[in-house]
Amino acid sequence: MIKRGMNVPSWRSILASVAVGIVVSMLLVGCSTTASLPPNIAMGLEGLRNEGVSLRGQVEKTVGALNEMMSKPQADLSPQYQSYTHELGILENKLAQAREQRTATQTVVREQFMSWDENLKKLKNEQTQASAAERRAATEATYSAIQQKIAELKKEWTPFNTDLNDIRQYLKSDLSKEGLQAMKPTAQRVFDQKDSVIKRLDEVIQTLDNAIKDR
Repeated sequence: MIKRGMNVPSWRSILASVAVGIVVSMLLVGCSTTASLPPNIAMGLEGLRNEGVSLRGQVEKTVGALNEMMSKPQADLSPQYQSYTHELGILENKLAQAREQRTATQTVVREQFMSWDENLKKLKNEQTQASAAERRAATEATYSAIQQKIAELKKEWTPFNTDLNDIRQYLKSDLSKEGLQAMKPTAQRVFDQKDSVIKRLDEVIQTLDNAIKDR
């Protein structure tokens, strides 16, 4: 029974305190522990994970085509250049698909959080409120960890993707051995950056795997 004069914590204060506790726990033990996610969010993240795996494979193919052209140039460079631009085009399409999936997942997550917030306002029992708030905060912490990994990937991806596109653009008007020579420093940057990009992609995929494995 709640006595008169007692301060009953609001659902917002409960949510804030629970969220702080979960974040502190994740910092102390690492981000490997994840909560079982609502089915709609888990489904969206699984789609994003599949797009990440597909993107990873296409990075390998695109860089492989570039390496073939740079290290073993043929007398007629057109077939090798066409192979490279073909693989780069597929990479761009897969990147666009991954972005679309991320946007769709963000919409699902936002709607889920809005639904939680509305329901939290309607709960009367303090313990029920705390339990529901903990569920929401745990999901938010898991999703934030995924967003952090995606941000780290984007930082590596941007210069990598710029160099891939610059090579395609330049060779479009100078497809010659001299043109290849001019692009050697740019191509070397691509080769040097590839492992870091793959590493970041693997981290995103692993974080997504951890999030959806218990759904």
